[in-house]
Amino acid sequence: MLIDAFAHVMPVPFAKKISASYPTKQLEELLAFPYFGDMENRVRVLDKYHIDKQIINIARPDIWKHLPDELLPEMVRSANDTVAEAAAKYPDRFYAVGTLPVPTEEFLPEFDRCINELGMVGIQVFSNVNGRYLDEDDFRPFFEYANKTKTPIWLHPQLRDEWSTDYVLNKSLGWPYDTSVAMCRLAFSGMMEELPDLTIITHHMGGVVPYYEARIEGFWKARNLFPSYKWVEMKRNPLEYLKRFYADTVLNGGLSANECGLKFFDLSHVVFATDYPFGPGQGETWIDVIEKQVDALELSAEEKEAICSKNILRIIERK
Repeated sequence: MLIDAFAHVMPVPFAKKISASYPTKQLEELLAFPYFGDMENRVRVLDKYHIDKQIINIARPDIWKHLPDELLPEMVRSANDTVAEAAAKYPDRFYAVGTLPVPTEEFLPEFDRCINELGMVGIQVFSNVNGRYLDEDDFRPFFEYANKTKTPIWLHPQLRDEWSTDYVLNKSLGWPYDTSVAMCRLAFSGMMEELPDLTIITHHMGGVVPYYEARIEGFWKARNLFPSYKWVEMKRNPLEYLKRFYADTVLNGGLSANECGLKFFDLSHVVFATDYPFGPGQGETWIDVIEKQVDALELSAEEKEAICSKNILRIIERK
Protein backbone atom coordinates (compact mmCIF):
# COMPACT_ATOMS: atom_id res chain seq x y z
CA MET A 1 0.00 0.00 0.00
CA LEU A 2 1.16 3.54 -0.81
CA ILE A 3 -0.19 6.44 1.25
CA ASP A 4 0.62 10.08 0.52
CA ALA A 5 0.87 11.52 4.03
CA PHE A 6 1.16 15.26 3.28
CA ALA A 7 -0.86 16.74 0.41
CA HIS A 8 -3.02 19.82 -0.03
CA VAL A 9 -6.37 20.90 -1.40
CA MET A 10 -7.98 24.24 -2.20
CA PRO A 11 -11.55 23.96 -3.53
CA VAL A 12 -12.56 27.02 -5.56
CA PRO A 13 -15.66 27.90 -3.44
CA PHE A 14 -13.58 28.27 -0.29
CA ALA A 15 -10.85 30.20 -2.09
CA LYS A 16 -13.48 32.64 -3.36
CA LYS A 17 -15.10 32.93 0.07
CA ILE A 18 -11.94 33.83 1.95
CA SER A 19 -10.75 36.03 -0.92
CA ALA A 20 -13.99 38.04 -0.79
CA SER A 21 -13.31 38.91 2.87
CA TYR A 22 -9.51 39.01 2.84
CA PRO A 23 -8.06 39.14 -0.69
CA THR A 24 -4.39 38.29 -1.02
CA LYS A 25 -1.96 37.68 -3.86
CA GLN A 26 -1.64 34.08 -2.70
CA LEU A 27 -5.38 33.45 -3.07
CA GLU A 28 -5.38 35.15 -6.46
CA GLU A 29 -2.65 32.76 -7.56
CA LEU A 30 -4.51 29.70 -6.23
CA LEU A 31 -7.73 30.66 -8.02
CA ALA A 32 -5.80 30.42 -11.29
CA PHE A 33 -5.32 26.69 -10.65
CA PRO A 34 -8.79 25.14 -10.22
CA TYR A 35 -7.32 21.61 -10.30
CA PHE A 36 -6.18 22.21 -6.70
CA GLY A 37 -9.76 21.41 -5.68
CA ASP A 38 -10.73 18.96 -8.42
CA MET A 39 -11.14 15.68 -6.54
CA GLU A 40 -12.11 13.67 -9.64
CA ASN A 41 -8.89 14.64 -11.39
CA ARG A 42 -6.98 13.98 -8.17
CA VAL A 43 -8.23 10.41 -8.06
CA ARG A 44 -7.11 9.91 -11.66
CA VAL A 45 -3.65 11.18 -10.72
CA LEU A 46 -3.47 8.91 -7.69
CA ASP A 47 -4.42 5.94 -9.85
CA LYS A 48 -1.81 6.87 -12.44
CA TYR A 49 0.95 6.82 -9.81
CA HIS A 50 -0.43 3.84 -7.87
CA ILE A 51 -1.12 5.84 -4.71
CA ASP A 52 -3.83 4.11 -2.70
CA LYS A 53 -4.73 6.86 -0.24
CA GLN A 54 -3.89 10.49 0.39
CA ILE A 55 -4.02 12.70 3.48
CA ILE A 56 -5.17 16.21 2.60
CA ASN A 57 -5.16 19.56 4.37
CA ILE A 58 -6.03 23.07 3.26
CA ALA A 59 -3.50 24.90 1.07
CA ARG A 60 -1.61 27.13 1.81
CA PRO A 61 -0.21 28.71 4.98
CA ASP A 62 0.37 32.22 3.67
CA ILE A 63 -3.35 32.85 3.12
CA TRP A 64 -3.74 32.93 6.92
CA LYS A 65 -1.01 35.49 7.61
CA HIS A 66 -2.43 38.48 9.50
CA LEU A 67 -6.03 37.44 8.84
CA PRO A 68 -8.13 39.81 10.99
CA ASP A 69 -9.24 38.30 14.30
CA GLU A 70 -12.90 38.94 13.56
CA LEU A 71 -12.72 36.78 10.41
CA LEU A 72 -10.59 33.98 11.82
CA PRO A 73 -13.19 31.73 13.53
CA GLU A 74 -15.56 31.62 10.56
CA MET A 75 -12.78 31.07 8.02
CA VAL A 76 -11.11 28.34 10.07
CA ARG A 77 -14.40 26.50 10.47
CA SER A 78 -15.20 26.89 6.78
CA ALA A 79 -11.74 25.67 5.76
CA ASN A 80 -12.10 22.54 7.85
CA ASP A 81 -15.60 21.87 6.54
CA THR A 82 -14.26 22.27 3.01
CA VAL A 83 -11.46 19.73 3.50
CA ALA A 84 -13.79 17.25 5.18
CA GLU A 85 -16.29 17.56 2.32
CA ALA A 86 -13.55 17.08 -0.29
CA ALA A 87 -12.30 13.93 1.43
CA ALA A 88 -15.85 12.59 1.84
CA LYS A 89 -16.34 12.49 -1.94
CA TYR A 90 -14.00 9.47 -2.03
CA PRO A 91 -13.88 8.16 1.53
CA ASP A 92 -11.88 5.09 0.54
CA ARG A 93 -9.13 7.26 -0.95
CA PHE A 94 -8.75 10.28 1.33
CA TYR A 95 -8.11 11.16 4.94
CA ALA A 96 -8.72 14.75 6.06
CA VAL A 97 -6.59 16.87 8.40
CA GLY A 98 -7.96 20.01 10.04
CA THR A 99 -6.10 23.31 10.26
CA LEU A 100 -5.72 25.72 13.18
CA PRO A 101 -3.62 28.65 11.89
CA VAL A 102 -3.65 30.12 15.42
CA PRO A 103 -3.31 27.13 17.79
CA THR A 104 -4.54 28.73 20.99
CA GLU A 105 -6.90 27.55 23.72
CA GLU A 106 -9.69 29.53 22.07
CA PHE A 107 -9.66 27.10 19.14
CA LEU A 108 -9.67 23.85 21.12
CA PRO A 109 -13.44 23.44 20.51
CA GLU A 110 -12.66 23.52 16.78
CA PHE A 111 -9.90 20.97 17.42
CA ASP A 112 -12.53 18.68 18.97
CA ARG A 113 -15.01 19.33 16.17
CA CYS A 114 -12.44 18.39 13.54
CA ILE A 115 -11.56 15.10 15.21
CA ASN A 116 -14.85 14.03 16.77
CA GLU A 117 -17.46 15.43 14.38
CA LEU A 118 -15.70 15.70 11.04
CA GLY A 119 -13.70 12.50 11.50
CA MET A 120 -10.35 14.08 10.70
CA VAL A 121 -7.15 12.19 11.53
CA GLY A 122 -5.12 15.13 12.83
CA ILE A 123 -4.57 18.88 12.95
CA GLN A 124 -2.27 21.07 10.85
CA VAL A 125 -0.44 24.02 12.40
CA PHE A 126 2.24 26.32 11.02
CA SER A 127 5.84 26.81 12.07
CA ASN A 128 5.17 30.36 13.23
CA VAL A 129 2.05 32.40 13.94
CA ASN A 130 2.50 35.85 12.43
CA GLY A 131 6.15 35.65 13.46
CA ARG A 132 5.55 34.21 16.93
CA TYR A 133 7.27 31.00 18.02
CA LEU A 134 5.34 27.82 18.82
CA ASP A 135 6.88 27.37 22.26
CA GLU A 136 5.31 30.60 23.52
CA ASP A 137 2.93 30.25 26.46
CA ASP A 138 -0.20 31.07 24.43
CA PHE A 139 0.29 27.95 22.31
CA ARG A 140 1.14 25.51 25.10
CA PRO A 141 -2.50 24.51 25.86
CA PHE A 142 -2.87 23.38 22.25
CA PHE A 143 0.16 21.11 22.41
CA GLU A 144 -0.82 19.85 25.84
CA TYR A 145 -4.24 18.92 24.47
CA ALA A 146 -2.73 17.20 21.44
CA ASN A 147 -0.50 15.24 23.80
CA LYS A 148 -3.40 14.34 26.10
CA THR A 149 -5.61 13.15 23.24
CA LYS A 150 -2.68 11.62 21.29
CA THR A 151 -3.80 13.55 18.22
CA PRO A 152 -1.11 13.77 15.52
CA ILE A 153 -0.01 17.21 14.36
CA TRP A 154 1.03 18.10 10.82
CA LEU A 155 3.62 20.92 10.95
CA HIS A 156 3.71 23.03 7.79
CA PRO A 157 6.27 25.83 7.39
CA GLN A 158 5.08 29.43 7.35
CA LEU A 159 6.59 32.52 5.74
CA ARG A 160 7.96 35.45 7.70
CA ASP A 161 7.31 39.06 6.76
CA GLU A 162 10.96 40.07 6.67
CA TRP A 163 12.02 37.47 4.10
CA SER A 164 12.76 38.48 0.54
CA THR A 165 10.45 36.98 -2.07
CA ASP A 166 13.09 37.13 -4.82
CA TYR A 167 13.55 33.86 -6.69
CA VAL A 168 11.06 32.18 -4.29
CA LEU A 169 13.96 31.68 -1.86
CA ASN A 170 11.54 32.46 0.96
CA LYS A 171 9.97 29.06 0.27
CA SER A 172 12.79 26.96 -1.15
CA LEU A 173 15.17 27.93 1.68
CA GLY A 174 13.07 29.88 4.18
CA TRP A 175 10.50 27.19 4.79
CA PRO A 176 13.00 24.45 5.74
CA TYR A 177 14.74 26.96 8.00
CA ASP A 178 11.53 27.95 9.79
CA THR A 179 10.51 24.32 10.20
CA SER A 180 13.87 23.65 11.84
CA VAL A 181 13.53 26.62 14.18
CA ALA A 182 10.07 25.44 15.27
CA MET A 183 11.34 21.90 15.88
CA CYS A 184 14.36 23.06 17.86
CA ARG A 185 12.36 25.48 19.98
CA LEU A 186 9.85 22.75 20.86
CA ALA A 187 12.76 20.49 21.79
CA PHE A 188 15.04 22.99 23.56
CA SER A 189 12.15 24.56 25.49
CA GLY A 190 11.53 21.21 27.17
CA MET A 191 8.07 20.81 25.62
CA MET A 192 8.91 17.55 23.85
CA GLU A 193 10.21 16.17 27.15
CA GLU A 194 7.13 17.29 29.07
CA LEU A 195 4.71 15.94 26.45
CA PRO A 196 5.85 12.38 25.68
CA ASP A 197 2.81 11.51 23.55
CA LEU A 198 3.10 14.55 21.28
CA THR A 199 3.36 13.33 17.67
CA ILE A 200 4.40 15.86 15.03
CA ILE A 201 4.90 15.20 11.31
CA THR A 202 7.24 17.72 9.68
CA HIS A 203 7.27 18.69 6.03
CA HIS A 204 10.37 18.43 3.80
CA MET A 205 12.25 15.83 5.87
CA GLY A 206 12.49 17.98 8.99
CA GLY A 207 14.02 20.99 7.27
CA VAL A 208 17.76 21.35 7.87
CA VAL A 209 17.80 19.54 11.22
CA PRO A 210 19.25 16.26 9.87
CA TYR A 211 21.99 18.10 7.96
CA TYR A 212 22.97 20.27 10.93
CA GLU A 213 22.62 17.53 13.56
CA ALA A 214 26.20 17.86 14.83
CA ARG A 215 26.13 21.66 14.81
CA ILE A 216 22.86 21.81 16.76
CA GLU A 217 24.23 19.39 19.35
CA GLY A 218 27.61 21.12 19.40
CA PHE A 219 26.20 24.47 20.44
CA TRP A 220 24.05 22.81 23.09
CA LYS A 221 27.13 21.10 24.54
CA ALA A 222 28.97 24.43 24.47
CA ARG A 223 26.09 26.30 26.10
CA ASN A 224 28.27 27.41 29.02
CA LEU A 225 29.96 29.73 26.51
CA PHE A 226 26.63 31.49 25.95
CA PRO A 227 25.28 32.16 29.47
CA SER A 228 23.13 35.10 28.34
CA TYR A 229 21.04 32.81 26.11
CA LYS A 230 17.95 30.96 27.26
CA TRP A 231 18.69 27.37 28.27
CA VAL A 232 16.36 24.78 29.78
CA GLU A 233 17.77 21.83 31.66
CA MET A 234 16.54 18.52 30.28
CA LYS A 235 17.03 14.90 31.23
CA ARG A 236 18.28 13.94 27.79
CA ASN A 237 20.28 15.29 24.91
CA PRO A 238 17.90 17.50 22.85
CA LEU A 239 18.75 15.50 19.72
CA GLU A 240 16.76 12.63 21.21
CA TYR A 241 13.68 14.86 21.29
CA LEU A 242 14.30 16.05 17.73
CA LYS A 243 14.44 12.43 16.59
CA ARG A 244 10.92 11.98 18.00
CA PHE A 245 9.51 14.13 15.20
CA TYR A 246 8.36 12.43 12.00
CA ALA A 247 9.59 13.61 8.61
CA ASP A 248 8.17 13.26 5.11
CA THR A 249 9.86 12.56 1.78
CA VAL A 250 8.96 15.88 0.13
CA LEU A 251 12.45 16.73 -1.09
CA ASN A 252 11.57 16.95 -4.78
CA GLY A 253 13.87 14.10 -5.78
CA GLY A 254 16.85 14.93 -3.54
CA LEU A 255 18.33 11.49 -2.91
CA SER A 256 21.28 12.52 -0.70
CA ALA A 257 19.00 14.68 1.46
CA ASN A 258 16.67 11.71 1.93
CA GLU A 259 19.58 9.49 2.90
CA CYS A 260 20.65 12.11 5.45
CA GLY A 261 17.12 12.32 6.84
CA LEU A 262 16.75 8.56 7.07
CA LYS A 263 19.95 8.29 9.07
CA PHE A 264 18.77 10.97 11.48
CA PHE A 265 15.10 10.09 11.99
CA ASP A 266 15.33 6.32 11.48
CA LEU A 267 13.05 4.40 9.14
CA SER A 268 10.32 4.25 11.78
CA HIS A 269 9.92 8.05 11.69
CA VAL A 270 9.81 8.75 7.94
CA VAL A 271 6.61 8.82 5.87
CA PHE A 272 6.03 9.00 2.13
CA ALA A 273 4.51 12.27 0.88
CA THR A 274 4.35 14.28 -2.35
CA ASP A 275 3.15 17.85 -1.59
CA TYR A 276 0.55 17.40 -4.35
CA PRO A 277 -0.79 19.41 -6.15
CA PHE A 278 2.18 21.78 -5.89
CA GLY A 279 5.04 21.57 -8.36
CA PRO A 280 5.44 21.52 -12.14
CA GLY A 281 3.27 19.43 -14.42
CA GLN A 282 0.18 20.26 -12.34
CA GLY A 283 1.83 18.53 -9.40
CA GLU A 284 2.58 15.28 -11.19
CA THR A 285 6.30 15.94 -11.67
CA TRP A 286 7.03 15.93 -7.96
CA ILE A 287 4.98 12.77 -7.45
CA ASP A 288 7.05 11.06 -10.10
CA VAL A 289 10.46 12.20 -8.85
CA ILE A 290 9.62 11.51 -5.20
CA GLU A 291 8.48 7.97 -6.00
CA LYS A 292 11.73 7.44 -7.93
CA GLN A 293 13.68 9.00 -5.07
CA VAL A 294 12.19 6.48 -2.59
CA ASP A 295 12.88 3.59 -4.99
CA ALA A 296 16.51 4.74 -5.33
CA LEU A 297 17.06 4.39 -1.57
CA GLU A 298 17.42 0.64 -2.15
CA LEU A 299 15.34 -0.31 0.86
CA SER A 300 14.20 -3.80 1.69
CA ALA A 301 10.54 -4.61 1.04
CA GLU A 302 9.83 -4.33 4.77
CA GLU A 303 11.63 -1.00 5.09
CA LYS A 304 9.85 0.44 2.07
CA GLU A 305 6.48 -0.70 3.41
CA ALA A 306 7.22 1.12 6.67
CA ILE A 307 7.84 4.42 4.88
CA CYS A 308 5.06 4.00 2.32
CA SER A 309 2.23 3.02 4.64
CA LYS A 310 2.92 1.38 8.00
CA ASN A 311 4.39 4.41 9.77
CA ILE A 312 1.61 6.79 8.83
CA LEU A 313 -1.07 4.20 9.58
CA ARG A 314 0.43 3.73 13.03
CA ILE A 315 0.25 7.49 13.55
CA ILE A 316 -3.32 8.05 12.44
CA GLU A 317 -4.54 4.93 14.25
CA ARG A 318 -2.78 6.33 17.36
CA LYS A 319 -0.89 3.14 18.15
